[in-house]
Amino acid sequence: MDFELSPEHQKIQEICRRLAPDFATRAAQHDREGSAPVENYTLLRQEGLYGLTVPKEYGGWGGGYLGYVVAMDELAQGCASTALSFNMHCVVLPTPFEEPAVSAATKQRLADLAVREQKLFAYSVSETGASSLLAGATFQSSTQARRVAGGWVLRGRKSFQSMIERLVGGAEGIRTAGPF
Repeated sequence: MDFELSPEHQKIQEICRRLAPDFATRAAQHDREGSAPVENYTLLRQEGLYGLTVPKEYGGWGGGYLGYVVAMDELAQGCASTALSFNMHCVVLPTPFEEPAVSAATKQRLADLAVREQKLFAYSVSETGASSLLAGATFQSSTQARRVAGGWVLRGRKSFQSMIERLVGGAEGIRTAGPF
């Protein structure tokens, strides 16, 4: 079995290895404050890594799952929070491209959002028994949101969600949307 990385995977590794020391300079502060590593996402965007797991034929890196693992391994050396949250973006993107029922136009639109418009995706599995909309599950919410002075009150049962407070509000991809 050959364990050598392809030239493309080596490039991903080199870029992420170069970014990690800079990420490390802010990691402890973000951990203490519970703040989003916005600066790190700016650098990921500038390096074009939002398209890391988008297939080449749709304009992405075509890094696949191996490229994703290589990137996360290197990024986590600098800031584990960045690697963990960026994971949510990278891991969801390959799914629709592998699904024959997803039209080529839809695949291209998803690719354009990630690669050209540099938008972040999140894998939403917050509803008990539900999966991501991108994975094709029907979304049925038992949760209700009610606006109140200063934010929102949520009632219901949630099982998991990551990065939502940075994705809602969306024009820049990472922006605090306010209290939930």
